[in-house]
Amino acid sequence: MMLEIYGRKNSNQVINVMWAVGEMGLEHMRHNVTGSFGGEDTEAFGKMNPNRLVPVIDDNGFVLWESYAIIRYLTRRYGYDSLWPGDPQQAAIADQWMEWTNSLVMPTFFPIFWQLVRTPKDQRDYDKVAEMANATGQLLQIAEKQLEGKTYITGDSLTFGDIPLGALMFKYYTLDIERPSLPNIEAWYARLQERQAYQEHCMGAFGTSPEEWLALEKAGA
Repeated sequence: MMLEIYGRKNSNQVINVMWAVGEMGLEHMRHNVTGSFGGEDTEAFGKMNPNRLVPVIDDNGFVLWESYAIIRYLTRRYGYDSLWPGDPQQAAIADQWMEWTNSLVMPTFFPIFWQLVRTPKDQRDYDKVAEMANATGQLLQIAEKQLEGKTYITGDSLTFGDIPLGALMFKYYTLDIERPSLPNIEAWYARLQERQAYQEHCMGAFGTSPEEWLALEKAGA
């Protein structure tokens, strides 16, 4: 048996999990579920996750849902003393930045992505896009300070704390929005782009319309 991952490739939360899996080189099989692939309404999937959301993993009979719980589990089990820092305080800092991204950056930034990619052009609220882009830039100033003198979020090595924010950076720097100068983040993002697992799992094209998004979702299966 091997690690099985349920979720379509272009789901943001699946991207996070797949990047972690790729960094650790875990043997796995991914199953396309939700979006244009469907499958979330099946009885079998409902037994794994009653919320009928992705990602879900089955690690040799151990089933787990919620992306950040999955990342914590996998990195602690298979990436201890690397993606999961052996020092408990450094692990706590990594966890802090994961939670910061989830609670503050995601709800501020993701409406931009939804407006510019998942919404038809004639229905977009460009004032909202500009407002949220400005708010996202202000939030990222906090991460900019954290990265001062560091290679990655917690220090010299990539940890699970880099994953949620780092995965968003491809969208942030690809979308047509105003961005402040963030030299530390820009250097960090450049380092992420050099990593094979990041290239494979985080840098997928997403288009500029719902139609392109759907076509790319199917093509990326």
